[in-house]
Amino acid sequence: MKPVNGKNAAQGLEVAVSLLKAMDAKSIGSIIGLGADIVLLVDHDGHVVSTHWSDPDIGSYGFDKAAGKRLQDLVTMESVIKVDAMLTGEDKVRHARGYQINHPSHGRPDLPVLYSAFSSADFPYTLVIGRDLRQQMQDQQRLVETQLELEADYRELQEAEARYRTAFRISTIAHLMIDGERKTVLDANAAAVSLLGTGAASLAGKPMRDLFRKQDRDLLSDAMGEARHSPNPVQLDTLKTAKGEAISLNLRSYRENGVTNLIVSAWPSADTQETKRQHVDRPSEHVVDLADIPEASVQTNAQGQVLSANTLFLDLVHAPSVAQVVGRNLATWFSRSPLDVHLLYSRLAEEQIIRGFSSILTDNLAGDRSVQISARRNPESGQIQIVLIAQPAVSERPAIPAPGVTDQAEGFANLVGKVPLKELIRESLDVIEKICIEAALDQTNNNRASAAEILGLSRQSLYIKLRRHGLEDYRPAN
Repeated sequence: MKPVNGKNAAQGLEVAVSLLKAMDAKSIGSIIGLGADIVLLVDHDGHVVSTHWSDPDIGSYGFDKAAGKRLQDLVTMESVIKVDAMLTGEDKVRHARGYQINHPSHGRPDLPVLYSAFSSADFPYTLVIGRDLRQQMQDQQRLVETQLELEADYRELQEAEARYRTAFRISTIAHLMIDGERKTVLDANAAAVSLLGTGAASLAGKPMRDLFRKQDRDLLSDAMGEARHSPNPVQLDTLKTAKGEAISLNLRSYRENGVTNLIVSAWPSADTQETKRQHVDRPSEHVVDLADIPEASVQTNAQGQVLSANTLFLDLVHAPSVAQVVGRNLATWFSRSPLDVHLLYSRLAEEQIIRGFSSILTDNLAGDRSVQISARRNPESGQIQIVLIAQPAVSERPAIPAPGVTDQAEGFANLVGKVPLKELIRESLDVIEKICIEAALDQTNNNRASAAEILGLSRQSLYIKLRRHGLEDYRPAN
């Protein structure tokens, strides 16, 4: 295509203006309306001569009866001043940017429209072109709500951090957080500084070995290595500090940003009461090594108590260490759907292997996630190995059998145990809602206004439901 020079462009504009002059008001609105949501032709007295809109729902905001009325009478009170300024065109900067004007409607939110006005000395009307801002407003509202939720979550995290840090600082038991790779001190509370310190105000950054006498350093290094890979705490007694004091240690592993670190509790060895309290008996059950399984895995007994878990499960539930999940019931992480876990174990009592069991897992940070569960019961020991596979955030809707189909009851029965009950109920209600809408459209011969009245809905609500169920182009069967 050849470029258009200035002379040809000017001639084309003159042709366009002459065509507009030759058309009536309705034809002008129809042509311009091909690229706009709302088109109004307003005479010099501010009265609407002709209207055109693309969305049928817009007419209910007063546009179907706008002809002959002043444009100021069709807008909300605060928008009247904007209409006056738009029609006069005095504010050139605002005139180029457009005016956001609201149209009222009884019983539902106002209609926000971004208007721009165009006029000419030899053209008898002011051409007012509007863009529907409802979708933009909804997106902005969702953005604001999301921002508020993020800010609330951030405040909760800050408050939780403040609470735990306060408890960490004022604890009378010495606690140290140790980097699992470098074996250096990440943090230490005041009791640890008093018990292990060598005169420095802080222990952060110092190698853990340097806080003890040379004869005990190798034993301490071996204990730290064992604690990183052990599901149970490792306890050491009567180690001598660099100051020569005999203390006992309890080393536990925890997860932080995908890395296994250590939390060390220390107390004087002479404190026999604290030594007894810190002592933890190791479980006697035989536990299968889950480290080689490439998915989040746990092993439980027949009652659902966790005996072992791999690091992928710790990441899935945001647990700091294996010690914090061992001994807890698996239902702890299915608090929103406890019946699912009960059903899983009930089925495992009768079946040895279960695959494709769906549920909602709630992690330690109160976040929900869809998971698919496969489980195997050991017939000899009665212990249960469970693999949990996280599903994408937007999963496919379960295939709910439509009413009236053959073996509908059997179709629902096959979904029990694979789909949570609340999803079955919700999807069934959607199927019933779609059938009711189709029946209303059939009875009214596709008259949307009458169908909405029959269903007890507003027209806007009916249009929303039509879009959700894919019935925008629905036509009754003859």
